[in-house]
Amino acid sequence: MLTTKTHRDQERRQSSTRRRQRSKPAGFDFCLFTSDFPVCFLPPACFVICVFSVLSFAQQPKPYAAINRDAVSYNGPGRDAAHDLAGPEIRLGLLAPLRGPRQAEGEALRRAAEMAIEEENAASLPGRHHLALVTRDESGPWGQASNEIVRLVFDDQAVALITSAEGGAAHLAEQVGNKVGVPILTLSTDTTTTEINLPWIFRLGPTDAVQAQAFARDIYGPRKLQRVVLLAEDDHDGRVGGEEFEKAAREMNAPAPTRITVVPEKPLPDTWQEDLRGAQAVVIWADATTASRLAGPVRGELPSVSLYLCRKAAQGDWIGGDTTRHPYSTRSSAPPGLWIAVVSEGQTANRASFEQRYRQRYGTEASIGAAQAYDAVRVLATSLRQSGTNRARLRDALAGVSDFPGASGIISFDHAGNDLTRTTLVRLD
Repeated sequence: MLTTKTHRDQERRQSSTRRRQRSKPAGFDFCLFTSDFPVCFLPPACFVICVFSVLSFAQQPKPYAAINRDAVSYNGPGRDAAHDLAGPEIRLGLLAPLRGPRQAEGEALRRAAEMAIEEENAASLPGRHHLALVTRDESGPWGQASNEIVRLVFDDQAVALITSAEGGAAHLAEQVGNKVGVPILTLSTDTTTTEINLPWIFRLGPTDAVQAQAFARDIYGPRKLQRVVLLAEDDHDGRVGGEEFEKAAREMNAPAPTRITVVPEKPLPDTWQEDLRGAQAVVIWADATTASRLAGPVRGELPSVSLYLCRKAAQGDWIGGDTTRHPYSTRSSAPPGLWIAVVSEGQTANRASFEQRYRQRYGTEASIGAAQAYDAVRVLATSLRQSGTNRARLRDALAGVSDFPGASGIISFDHAGNDLTRTTLVRLD
């Protein structure tokens, strides 16, 4: 009995040992600790599994879905005759600043749009229709622009809307247009207006990103400047544009610009002169009123430094100097100067003709924004001759615009509604 019991005890101990061995994690066989780090020795099977896991985690995960920027389209209803707008008058809505510090800019947009309306009405429109402009004010307290957009769409029955360079107003119009089905042509340079691939918005002129890249190439490329100051307005457009320029500098492995945040209608920060000291170039990302207020003090501190202005900054007529000089002069290599990114194709003859007619009619020089507002009406009129008074069919016609000879340049839209015209830097003074 003792022998049998001892034998059974030994079997139980051996079985327990085997179970422990089987339950031991299939990890390291043993680790050798050195003075620097532990070296672990793996069995071949475990090594293969670990390497496969590391490679799997190193790969970028594929998204569940991705937006194809080349396939932005509208496949919904609204193209049938039942959705055509009634009446002999085809109304185009213009949302512009008609009061406050940007009033002059808004008035220039309205004048140019009215001039284009009259010229287009002199030509034939389908169904004996005629164009009419309805202008509403985007300035005022928060929420007013939204109310005015809704009135343009529902009360005024505008077939399409044109918005100013104000990015916030463009986004509001874009939301309404996408909900209701109304084409939007915006003068805003805000890159994000077309990044979400809504099919109802089309944007004239170069984006913030394109402008920022043009500035960065000139500043950090051939000129090899290092000390750059960025004056950015404390609003949506100033933040977005400023970020685009900082991104463009990073992509060129250049030092980050010194950013000075500017609050509209308030004094410059106490440290602005110290921050400007030693600057080799200054980039201003603000509206025309704020940029005009900044240009004088900056030039006073840095008379020999070039200033680069975003498109919104050059919308007005605040730039001094010889007003008879054509604003699209050839790029020279001699600083200082006021520089802006503009379209580089097909602008000379059309721009000169538009400027002459505008000057004769209103007795003042046409701004860049005025040329764009003029083109927006003409693009819509040309598209309406194809679509008739139907918003969905008008959107389809706008999506097909290509090589349109405008006063602001040759206009072509990609599938996301971006103006594809190439840009260059030109001197404003």
